[in-house]
Amino acid sequence: MIKRKLMPDKYLLIIYIALLIAGLLAIYGAQIIHEPNGEYFSNHSHLMIFMLAITILILILPDFFDLLDRIVPLLLVVTLLLLIAVLIFGITVPGSYAKRWLLIASSFTIQPSEMAKITITIYLASVLSKKGDKLVDFKKGLFPPLIVLLIVSVLILVEPDSGTALLFAMVGFSIFSYTGIPTKNLVISAIFLVILFIIFIFNVPYMKSRVNAYFDPQNQSEKDVYQARRARLAFNYGGISGIPDENILEVSTHLPAALTDFIFASVSQRYGLIGNIIILLLYFSFTIRGFIISSRINDLFLKNISFGITIFISLQAYLNIMVATLMIPTTGMPLPIISYGRNALTANMIMFALLLKITQRRES
Repeated sequence: MIKRKLMPDKYLLIIYIALLIAGLLAIYGAQIIHEPNGEYFSNHSHLMIFMLAITILILILPDFFDLLDRIVPLLLVVTLLLLIAVLIFGITVPGSYAKRWLLIASSFTIQPSEMAKITITIYLASVLSKKGDKLVDFKKGLFPPLIVLLIVSVLILVEPDSGTALLFAMVGFSIFSYTGIPTKNLVISAIFLVILFIIFIFNVPYMKSRVNAYFDPQNQSEKDVYQARRARLAFNYGGISGIPDENILEVSTHLPAALTDFIFASVSQRYGLIGNIIILLLYFSFTIRGFIISSRINDLFLKNISFGITIFISLQAYLNIMVATLMIPTTGMPLPIISYGRNALTANMIMFALLLKITQRRES
C-alpha cells in the first residue's frame, strides 16, 4: 500500500495559488482596459473555482498513478482520435485562423491539443520508464515514442498551430534527454524535425507572414505588424508601476489578444514592470521547484511525469513571454494559468494537480 502525506509540497502549493491570483488580477486589468463590456473575469473566476474543487478531489483520492500507467494506451488512442476529428469537424473561433476546437454543445468546445499535453506527458513518462537499457538503442529506445510524438506534433501542425506543435517537440526532446536517450540519437532526430517545421512554416501563408513581420517589419503591411506595435505601446504606457486608475481611458489602446496570447503586455500596461517581474519570478520559482521535486523522486514513472509537467508549463510560459516582449515571432500560445481560455486553464490546472498529487507520496 502506498503511503501518502496529507499535505502536498507547500512551496509548490504557494506558487500555484499565487499564479491563480496573478491570473485573476491580470484578466481583471486587461478587461478594464481592452474589453470593459466583456465577462472574461467572471467566466475565468468561475472556472478557476470549479477546477480548484477538482484539484482538491484529486488530492483526496487514493493514489491512482498505477492505474494511470495501465490505461496510457487508451488515453493515447482517445487523444489521437480527437486530434484527427478536429481536422475534419473542427471549428474556428473569432480571431483565429485555425480549426483547433470541437463543438460539443451550443457553447461548449474542447481543444484536443490541450488534452494532448497531459496525455503525451503521461505516455512518454510511462514508456520511457520501462525502457531500461534499451534507451541506448535507437530502434528499441527512442524510435517508438519519437514516432508517437511526431504524429501528435504533425496533427497539431496541420490545424495549423505551429507554436503548439513546436512546444510538443521541445518538451518531448527535453524528456528524452532527461531519461537518458543518447545525445547522438536526439540530434539526428531534432535535425529532421527542424527541417519539417521549416518546410511547413514557409508553405502556410499566415505562418510565413508572422516570420516576415518579425524579421522585416518595415516592409510588411500594417495588418501584419499591428499586434507587435500595439504590444510595444502597452509596455511603454505601463512604465514601472502601470497606469493609474484615473488615466486608464486616456491611454487605453487596442491590443489584439490582450487577454490571451498577449496578456503579458496587458499586465505591463495595467501593472507596469513590477507586475511583469512578479509573474516572471512566479514562473522561475515553479520551474526550480518542479525540478527539485522531480530530482527527489525514486519512482521513474512519477519522476518523468513531474519533469514533463514542469517543462510543459515552464517552456510555454517563457515562449509566451518572449512573444509578448517581441523577442520571437508570434506563436499563438497562451500564458499558462494567467491567460483567459477555458481549455488551457483546465489542462494547466489538471497538470498542477497531478504534480501536487505526486508530492503527497512518501518514498522510502
